[in-house]
Amino acid sequence: MLPIVFPENKLEYIPAFITLAIFTIFAWRTVVFFKKHSAKELKRAQLVEEDLLSKETQNKDI
Repeated sequence: MLPIVFPENKLEYIPAFITLAIFTIFAWRTVVFFKKHSAKELKRAQLVEEDLLSKETQNKDI
């Protein structure tokens, strides 16, 4: 098993935490973007479905 070595100077952790924070923020923003985009697509699909169903009922009446 590989030995784990921790640095004596704790300031060496700062760049790692900054990088972790940046990637975490970008990941969170990506999830929010996809949730919003999915909600918009769902509304659009429901409108198309309602439109098609109303046209289908109109065609049956004729």
